[in-house]
Amino acid sequence: MTCFTRCGNFCCPNTPRPIFVFGDCDNNNSVINPVVLPSFGFFENNLGGTVPANTIIPVTLTSSQGSNVTASTSTAGAVTLAPGRYEITYFVNGTLPASTTMSVALRANGVQVAGSTSTASGTAGNQTTLTKTIVLTVLSTTTLELYNNGTDALTISNANILVKEI
Repeated sequence: MTCFTRCGNFCCPNTPRPIFVFGDCDNNNSVINPVVLPSFGFFENNLGGTVPANTIIPVTLTSSQGSNVTASTSTAGAVTLAPGRYEITYFVNGTLPASTTMSVALRANGVQVAGSTSTASGTAGNQTTLTKTIVLTVLSTTTLELYNNGTDALTISNANILVKEI
């Protein structure tokens, strides 16, 4: 890295990332590596309702930072991820259906994400909560969906997804 000492603030060119140098005329320079905050998005469905079997549980963007995690413009209720690595946590609160099994999973571009399924069994009509955290690397722009992965319709009271770029 080559930076030239001079009075004032300047940026060192030809470095892997911008490095800002704040100096004074006595050659007292401070090098500051900028902090880049990762993108995140929090998506929620607090309206509840019935979600048919094998369909998306729609979520709406409620809070975000950056531009790598956004609401999908092509699939209603889904999330769009830019290429990168993400920690994804989802939460679904609902009522166990007649089959007595509630199952939820994530899908990326329509394909179930390995290791993303959460399942609960019990007495039909009982409340249950499903939650899961996974790490997912996407190599191209990806549509992420929270899905009712079961064979029966689900009655949900709340669902959310937190996606953090890591």
